[in-house]
Amino acid sequence: MLDKQMTLWINHHHNTALDIIFGTVSRLGDAGVAWLLVIAVLLMFGTRRQRILAVIFLTGLVMTEYLAMPVLQGLWYRPRPYMYMDSIRTIGPEWHRPSFPSSHAHLWGQAAVLFAVAYPRLRKPLLVLLLLTLYSRPYTGNHHVLDVLAGAALGLSVGGLDVLVAKKLGVLERSDEEEEPEADVQLAADTDGGG
Repeated sequence: MLDKQMTLWINHHHNTALDIIFGTVSRLGDAGVAWLLVIAVLLMFGTRRQRILAVIFLTGLVMTEYLAMPVLQGLWYRPRPYMYMDSIRTIGPEWHRPSFPSSHAHLWGQAAVLFAVAYPRLRKPLLVLLLLTLYSRPYTGNHHVLDVLAGAALGLSVGGLDVLVAKKLGVLERSDEEEEPEADVQLAADTDGGG
């Protein structure tokens, strides 16, 4: 099966440097802790716009994790690769929930879409982190390639819905309190020059 072959190929092409990189990146998505911290900071210290974006993201995350994921996992129960593939090596914690689809992939997919649209300057870093996360899941032995692709598709879809909600609420446009510093400097220069 192509899925298993690709999973084994990714898992077996490793070295110490890649173990550190992909092991670290993979842990960033554990239980959504990294994104939950970002959401907590935005809710406590963010502008009104940032707080609304945080609530939109959190709502999509909770609905996906507690409504969609159990249904999908129930439709197709799939064990983790290390549970039945003898040659799989694992890095980090071994999760015992069903393998399909990948929660890490859907979480990062959703976050990448919403925050890349809301903050265009973050597009490239978010894309890089998303791709590293997707690759890290079979690399660390926790998911098959198909699990990751399905999780990413789910996350990108939910992220797209998040963007639609954010547009409807008018929070994708920058507010005055979040204007770029350069714009303030340029405005000041124009004002001084016109006097």
